[in-house]
Amino acid sequence: MTSRRSFLRKITYLVAIGVLLLPLFWLGRPATSSTSTGESSPGGILAQLRAEHRLSQADLGEIDPTSETIKLATLGLRGVAANVLWQKANGYKMKKDWTNLSATLEQLTKLEPHFIAVWRFQAWNLSYNVSAEFDDFRERYRWVIKGIEFLEKGVRLNEQSPRLLWDMGWFIAQKIGRADEHRQFRLLFKADDDFHGARPVERRDNWLVGKEWFARAERLVDQGASLGGMSPVIFYSDRAMSDMNYSEALEEDGIFGERARRSWDLAYRGWTEGPVPGDQVPFGMRDITTSFGDVIRLNDREKYEKTLEEMKARFEAITPGVRERIEQQRRARLTPAEREALDAEERTEQQHQLAAEAAIKLNVTYEDVANEMSGAEKSRALEMAKRLSETERITDLIRRYREIVNFEHWRRRAEFEQSDEALEARELIHEGNRAFAQAKLEEARENYDRGLQKWREVLDKFDGLIRDTGLGRDLMDVIIMYRRILDARDEPFPTDFVLQDVIDRHGHSAEGWMPYTDDAEEDQE
Repeated sequence: MTSRRSFLRKITYLVAIGVLLLPLFWLGRPATSSTSTGESSPGGILAQLRAEHRLSQADLGEIDPTSETIKLATLGLRGVAANVLWQKANGYKMKKDWTNLSATLEQLTKLEPHFIAVWRFQAWNLSYNVSAEFDDFRERYRWVIKGIEFLEKGVRLNEQSPRLLWDMGWFIAQKIGRADEHRQFRLLFKADDDFHGARPVERRDNWLVGKEWFARAERLVDQGASLGGMSPVIFYSDRAMSDMNYSEALEEDGIFGERARRSWDLAYRGWTEGPVPGDQVPFGMRDITTSFGDVIRLNDREKYEKTLEEMKARFEAITPGVRERIEQQRRARLTPAEREALDAEERTEQQHQLAAEAAIKLNVTYEDVANEMSGAEKSRALEMAKRLSETERITDLIRRYREIVNFEHWRRRAEFEQSDEALEARELIHEGNRAFAQAKLEEARENYDRGLQKWREVLDKFDGLIRDTGLGRDLMDVIIMYRRILDARDEPFPTDFVLQDVIDRHGHSAEGWMPYTDDAEEDQE
């Protein structure tokens, strides 16, 4: 009887196991692809959920067999092992032991191929830290490329990470284009057949290749990928800025004329309102989500300002004199000390504080004005006040976000750089610098005189350009170089200098500029 019970118990267990396997199979059955012998299957519930939310290994990127083997070998302690390796990596970084740091981070990428920080950390280490240890610029370039290629491997294993794509664009564009040895780096990059493969020679500029990666990152975000904490206004500006930087680099390389004009035209259209090649959205027309949750477009500032002025005029029309009356009443309630601080031309520290407090008390909002109305006019005024306040808030928000990326400066620059006068001015100054480097002082002076005159024409042609601080700095660099040429020829700086208004406005903040004075002239003698 005992053996019979034991046999029945075993049968019961086997049946129970079989019953339990059915829901497990229903939940965990893997997906299959179509083959010559059968149809594809979406798999079980878990496989379908992974596919729906793009969480499977195949969705994240390429599958690395070595990495998968290491994961199994850790027996579920992968997190602990990764933490130990990360601590070791930090230790090697503090000691500047780049060899062991590289080896440790390589192990980390095998253990945690989707740990984005490791890829970014190691790429930066190779391209910036390790490369700086070498004296030969060719060796430095080689390590910069090693870092970029390491990052590209991370991209292949994490195809849904726009941050890694953006980093690829940044490393290629900025590290090669902004390094102290950027002239040599740019030449080596263009000649690097191993890196570029079949890419046409004319597309091998670091700024253009960086732009390709920025565009890929944009498309991924447009498809729903997360920016991962990056500022949208910064993220979306970089592709358009690549065209600006490329246009600058062309002129630095001595390429002017129609090619430079076309480049600046493309940069202008990509920055503002297009049209631009491919499926790119011009930066100014991009929907930018702010930190306050509002969605704005940088191109819309002028439209909002015009609407705001029209709304203010209508609001003043239905509330004539109300704002002035409220301001007079509030001013009358200020203390004598506060009124004195407001009216003072030169204030003490205490008066500055009193004036700030008084200004707050005197501030009259649209709602304050609307609340002074009565009857039906009050309801209408309150509704208008609400819309006015919101429009004013969005207008100010767009202004502040424009300032983050210096939007108006680059829009204005891409516009005036296309002009015949600016293109000729750049070329003449470039030729002047070349002549000066070859000790051809008379030729340098002549080119500079003509170039400075062309800059005068640019400033006269574009209204308000003299106020542009970026251009002001550039022109002060040109003026300082012009003075060096004159000094080399023992010639005085002209008293009726053609760009004296640039010196008056921007000279005080220009590094290396010191106006001539009697004392300075005596020192020179």
